[in-house]
Amino acid sequence: MTTHAAILLGLGIYGIVMLAISIFWMRRVKRPADYLVGGRNLPAWVLAGNITAGSIGTGVIIGASGLAYQHGWAGSAYPIGLGLGTALAGLMFAVMRRHKFMTLSEEIASYYDNKRIVVEFSNITLFLSQLCWLTVQIMGGASVIAAVTGLSLGMSVVVAGILTASIAIPGGFKSVVYTDFLQATILLTGFGVMTYVALHASGGLPGLRHTVPTTYFSFLGVSSYGGWKIAGLIAALSLSVLADPGRRLSMYGSRSEGGARTSMVTAGTTVIIFSVVIGITGMYAYHLKANLAVPDEALLWLVMNILPVWLAALVVVSVTSGIFSCANGNAMAVSSFFVRHIFPLATGRYPRRPLMTARLSLVVAFTLCTFIALHAGTIVGFVIKFLPVTMSGLAIIIVLGRFWRRSTWQGALSAQVITPVVSLAVMFFFPKSTFNNAVILAVPGIIALILVSLVTPPPARAFAEVAEELTREREAIEGGSADKAISGVGGLDFGESPEEAK
Repeated sequence: MTTHAAILLGLGIYGIVMLAISIFWMRRVKRPADYLVGGRNLPAWVLAGNITAGSIGTGVIIGASGLAYQHGWAGSAYPIGLGLGTALAGLMFAVMRRHKFMTLSEEIASYYDNKRIVVEFSNITLFLSQLCWLTVQIMGGASVIAAVTGLSLGMSVVVAGILTASIAIPGGFKSVVYTDFLQATILLTGFGVMTYVALHASGGLPGLRHTVPTTYFSFLGVSSYGGWKIAGLIAALSLSVLADPGRRLSMYGSRSEGGARTSMVTAGTTVIIFSVVIGITGMYAYHLKANLAVPDEALLWLVMNILPVWLAALVVVSVTSGIFSCANGNAMAVSSFFVRHIFPLATGRYPRRPLMTARLSLVVAFTLCTFIALHAGTIVGFVIKFLPVTMSGLAIIIVLGRFWRRSTWQGALSAQVITPVVSLAVMFFFPKSTFNNAVILAVPGIIALILVSLVTPPPARAFAEVAEELTREREAIEGGSADKAISGVGGLDFGESPEEAK
């Protein structure tokens, strides 16, 4: 059997299994809460797999392995940043599970007295960000499929869109979580076997060290890539996780606060350990072929030219598993934000049939993102570069809102405005400046939030009071008043039972 045939067979089996699991859970989704937040009854072990798989997407698999090809252990900085941010998010924010939030915007609303201007800014930004990242993940999966199957890029985009949609749409968040657990198992197994083969073939780490530039084996590749760049990359990625609605959705869907914390810390630790695999993969590709024209193709070059047929198929399925897991995490965040925030913002009421609305929103989202992936590669590149600018502002207001109770909605709004303005100015006018770093560019927003908060009245209500208000609104809406006009950001419970709230 040829490598192409083995890969196509592996992808076919993978798609059938994922679809079967999704249909299995579709038959068990009885209420919108099951679809959107997994019934808030998901065990820690399955969430750990869900979060692990959702952390290892296009950026890690393609980008980080390419960085490792160019700069050795520097490639490990990418997953280290994501893993560290994931673990910190669990330690700092798992407590939010007790408030039964559905989206990150509900949490932000509780920090800032439910002020509509702040919350709606967050709603729109987070919703659009997830649509953009869904497009990026579809493109990442398509690039892998095209490279290893011989299909055209356009056809590969369509295949990637259909595969991801078939996992997410039928069973919603429950199916995504359980398929992600399986995908995490495939991902770690495939890369684990490939790492063993790479080390065995190159004489272990000592042998590999002698076949790459000496700077590659410096601590995190700082001698090759630069200490400032490494520190900035880790810090920026850690910060971005704190404003990631997908990881919040996993925590909100946990069976308990302790389970949310355990799953996040376990997943973060796993991703940090996986960073070693990424470093070895990139350097092994360099060891075999030191003059690839496109470093980001290092992993795919290994698959198509070096690995045995069976291992090539396993690695490709592993890669697509990681990318599609991220895509479906983005998709479920899109669905929950649409039902909870965007639909009410556009119509002034909550949907009468939230479960149907959620599924239809995903159909539209996948169709739109697949279409964009087919026609707008340059736009996606723009998104990858500039979207973190806005997300840094959101991370600021989330962290300070959580730990500095004197934060006001006026301060949050100033940070949301100033951070992207300053960041875009530096990127456009001083693109090579030392200060062109996501963490440094967040400093003006931090200063603005603190200063404005100090000169404006403190919040009129405590976090718990606002969160309780949202709970009462959810109960009233679930009791039959879902069609009433919405004057601000409220809450919508979608039928959680008392047992699931424990």
